[in-house]
Amino acid sequence: MSDPRLSDRQNDILARIGARGAQQIDLLAQDYGLTPQSIRRDINVLCALGLARRLHGGVDLPVMAQNTPINARASLHSRAKRLIGGHVARDIPNGSTVFMGIGTTVRFVAEALRGHTGLTVVTNNVDVALILGDVEGIELYLTGGVWRTNDRDLVGSDTIGYFEKFHATHAVVGAGGLHPTSGVLDFSYEEAQITNAILLNSRNRYLVADASKWLGTAAVRVAPFSKFTCFATDLLPLDQENKESLTQSGIHVMLCGPQNR
Repeated sequence: MSDPRLSDRQNDILARIGARGAQQIDLLAQDYGLTPQSIRRDINVLCALGLARRLHGGVDLPVMAQNTPINARASLHSRAKRLIGGHVARDIPNGSTVFMGIGTTVRFVAEALRGHTGLTVVTNNVDVALILGDVEGIELYLTGGVWRTNDRDLVGSDTIGYFEKFHATHAVVGAGGLHPTSGVLDFSYEEAQITNAILLNSRNRYLVADASKWLGTAAVRVAPFSKFTCFATDLLPLDQENKESLTQSGIHVMLCGPQNR
């Protein structure tokens, strides 16, 4: 989510840092078509608020940043994520039981589900719970588990056990990265375990991830594409190997870019 104290460009710079690491002032100026002095003024604001720290010729997240990673990821590619969320929500009928996993794209699906009725939602994603918790007609279950501040979710054996108490008609999960042979990847083993518990106990399994995830650095295998019913994304990958991996898996690809509205 964007920080209301910041301009759109400052929020975007913060999102870049959170998703890609340290950024060079000269390259930022080039990307935005501005002078380095203009970018430095934006960075001065971020640093004054404790949201960033200066490096020689660049800027990075503060060493002890809190909540910034999840907010940065939500801001990055937010238009694509919102379109994905809308498409997936339209595919989920009223009266469904829905598992919703961690990740920022899943949050956009939750926002689009606010108009639904008769849903039973089970989630370990605290932001999803906050988005849907006040909707009349939605029965919400928040799992137990260990709270992760920077990711705003719950993980651990209690979380897995809670999902195993239900069988969902639909499941919506995100990804830390996508790989042509390894399939869906994430950043930790505990995240992968939770996603697999969700997949094992659901019927229609939606993978939601924008095209940038093909460039992700996550290294923990979650599941092959064949374990999912549908892959909702904004664009098909440019690389032929990546395209073929989706075709061979048998997964249904739901394109959600602006041209597909």
